[in-house]
Amino acid sequence: MLFTSFDFLVFFAVLIGLLVVVRPPRARSWIVLAFSYLFYAAWDWRFLSLLLACSLWNWGLGLLIEKAEGRARLRWTVLAVTLNLAALGYFKYANFFILSFAKLLGVHVGALAIILPLGISFFTFQGVAYVLDVHRREHAAEKSLFAFLFFKAFFPQLIAGPIVRADDFMNQVERPFRFNRPMMIMGFQYFLVGAVSKLVFADNLAICVDQIFTKPGMFDAATLWLGVMAYTGQIFTDFFGYSMMAIGLARILGYRLPLNFRMPYTSLSIQEFWRRWHITLSNWLRDYLYISLGGNRKGRVRTYANLILTMLVGGLWHGANWNFVFWGGLHGAALALNRLWSTPWLGGRKVGRIAAWAVTFLFVSLAWVPFRAADFHTSWIILKGMAGLGEGRASWPYAPALVLLALLATWHLVFALSPRWLKGRLGFRKPLGWLAAAVIVAEIAAIALYAPVGQAPFIYFQF
Repeated sequence: MLFTSFDFLVFFAVLIGLLVVVRPPRARSWIVLAFSYLFYAAWDWRFLSLLLACSLWNWGLGLLIEKAEGRARLRWTVLAVTLNLAALGYFKYANFFILSFAKLLGVHVGALAIILPLGISFFTFQGVAYVLDVHRREHAAEKSLFAFLFFKAFFPQLIAGPIVRADDFMNQVERPFRFNRPMMIMGFQYFLVGAVSKLVFADNLAICVDQIFTKPGMFDAATLWLGVMAYTGQIFTDFFGYSMMAIGLARILGYRLPLNFRMPYTSLSIQEFWRRWHITLSNWLRDYLYISLGGNRKGRVRTYANLILTMLVGGLWHGANWNFVFWGGLHGAALALNRLWSTPWLGGRKVGRIAAWAVTFLFVSLAWVPFRAADFHTSWIILKGMAGLGEGRASWPYAPALVLLALLATWHLVFALSPRWLKGRLGFRKPLGWLAAAVIVAEIAAIALYAPVGQAPFIYFQF
């Protein structure tokens, strides 16, 4: 069920109705857990067993890790991490590696009949984070099976994040369930912000993006630039929209999920971009991969290698495709260059704020080309055409995309120039206060008037 679908609105309305009628806090928590499993089963009930198995082995092995010492502790941790990565590897990457090696060896083999479980990238990474936190004694193993099942299955974040850590969420599960009016109001605002971002911005921009990326060879340079800028806007508003709806739904139910975006296109460096884009994934890659590889503790060359390897894994996490690996490698190289550029032995060179922003935004936008394109050949056609070296002549100045991109640019510009107190509201980190009613009415009107016909799936569902 898509958050923007009528079926989901009915599902959520029934859930709220039951929570209003049923008063005991424990019973309410069980209802939310049951609805979380129902939500996942609505996609494919067969994979409930995978979600349950992933929950059970992480819970049980977490207890064993906490009790063990020395090598036994390490063995249990390795087993837990291996089980998570094995599940992710089989369902998401088995065909990718089999077909890649077959092509390399010149052998023809058929793909395995494997269905990619929805959200597996998110709930397996969540499991890895949990067992490593227990291993490092940064979080106590959860004794309550119910609390752990709730943590793993909570439906707003289950299939596309944010990637929630035990430290951020488990204490909320263990307290009595309660409705909180201020949180419900804030949650409703967040949900509507996300719905507008998805339905009005992302889905309308997708019309432009799909047309241009499907047949890039027929378009002129200006149209190809429009397509790339449209995708830059689409992927942000699509995933920002999902994250805000997930956070809003959780708030309505009385739970806090971490914010996942902080206006990333206002970043002045690629390092800052990754502190603002998909924050929970960025933090996961930093804390559980980059630092585990040695971080910046083993010399300059090793630091750059760790950055590049971390981002290669981050690219592969997004999908079983060499385009994603290449995209991750581009960002890893950019992070290494960014760190090299700012080192004292280079004089700590800095560029002006506008130039820094322009370079960062241009790099991020161009790097989205291989991320979105079907293959490297398509990426090359687009990039060559953008440079004016293509053969396409068709022009398509798609007016809705131009208007939406102008609105997005204005929003980011006002945010960048605003004082701190206003940034919190423009970035939707603080309540809108007396503006809330007007904003809510405007959002509902925008959805009613400008949402395109049909329900487009969220981009991050494929990851």
